[in-house]
Amino acid sequence: LEMVRLAPSASNKQPWRIVKDDNLYHFYECKTPGFIKLFGYDIQRIDMGIVACHFHLTAIEKNLNGSFHKLPEGKTDLPDDTSYIFSWVQN
Repeated sequence: LEMVRLAPSASNKQPWRIVKDDNLYHFYECKTPGFIKLFGYDIQRIDMGIVACHFHLTAIEKNLNGSFHKLPEGKTDLPDDTSYIFSWVQN
């Protein structure tokens, strides 16, 4: 998970949270209130794409096989500003 800690973000907020569960990595977005209104679009959704890219390219570099999937959301005890986006499943 070091690769995502070091990943840049468009909003400089690193709004992602990742939960590792065996061979699954669940990506969650932590919204900053007012950012959509401030920028006119969901810049933090772009951040999720940036972190996904860093995660996937690092996995390839480390010879880890896997792919992104939208899975049924497992965690229900999340803060109100946090939502499930996708998961990376290691083969």
